[in-house]
Amino acid sequence: MNPVLVDIMRGDFLESQHRGAVYVCDDKGSELLSIGNVDAMLFPRSAIKIMQALPLVESGGAAKFGLNNQQLALTCSSHGGEAAHTETATSILQRISLRQAHLECGAHMPMHKPSEYQLVQAQQAPCALHNNCSGKHAGMLAFAVHKGITTKGYIDIAHPVQQAVAAVISDLTEYDITSAPCALDGCSVPTWAAPLKSWAQAFAKISRGNGLGQTRRDSLQQLQQAVMAEPYYVAGTDRYCTNAMAKLNTPIFIKTGAEGVFCATLPERGIGITLKCEDGSTRGAEMMLSATLKTLGLLKSSDQQWLDTMLNISSKNANQFEVASILPAKYWQF
Repeated sequence: MNPVLVDIMRGDFLESQHRGAVYVCDDKGSELLSIGNVDAMLFPRSAIKIMQALPLVESGGAAKFGLNNQQLALTCSSHGGEAAHTETATSILQRISLRQAHLECGAHMPMHKPSEYQLVQAQQAPCALHNNCSGKHAGMLAFAVHKGITTKGYIDIAHPVQQAVAAVISDLTEYDITSAPCALDGCSVPTWAAPLKSWAQAFAKISRGNGLGQTRRDSLQQLQQAVMAEPYYVAGTDRYCTNAMAKLNTPIFIKTGAEGVFCATLPERGIGITLKCEDGSTRGAEMMLSATLKTLGLLKSSDQQWLDTMLNISSKNANQFEVASILPAKYWQF
């Protein structure tokens, strides 16, 4: 059983808890932290969008279409559907002479509540551009156009776009995903499962790209640098990924995935991190990542104040009264 890693306190009463698993390693193969069942199979969901964007950059497609840091960050994003996000997704499609209708991710309301309210007030329906994965899908379409592959059905597992993504995942995780569990992600592309530990090891490789060959190393560095330079485009207003990358002075790449998953790298240290909040809670996963960063002790001294605020999160009611606290459980000893 995974240990309890997060406590929810209402007053002095322990109201709820979150269990989870965490694995941290470096690109030399050293294990730095292992908590819970790190061999359990894990669907990383959107936490591995950098892997899904890699074929576009590695093939030369990003350079061919002149994609800038904001556009590249959006290809790795789970954005909130804010105006800048939808405009940037549109700009990618314009670069490759395609339209919104070519996106096969489906439509949903913006995850950013003010943007959702604006649509409702304007009596407008959401479109595929508002889908939090529209940037990733625009990137996949760009790869298809660059390679001269049909764009229709690019979300299908047998399509060359998804086969290219599968090859990247297998190479980086060193795990044979051809026999691994495979299902549909929320945006309709395939999502493959592999051991939690394998995803962390893959992100350790991603961190500096050592041993991956010059083209792959340069491509991964370009994507990481784009996300860290433009963190707003990888998530959005008041999102953990964006706030952490924008406010920390320590170079860090962070990406969340649905159902309580986070993957991260510390590029200067060659470190990869993967964690899973067992019950799929985002609040639990965010606290687990903050506690992991605190435990590792690798952030710059100037980052400690921000990190400490993230280790004691207040929950407020409609009157803005503090009603509960989200805290690291006693398992963490720091």
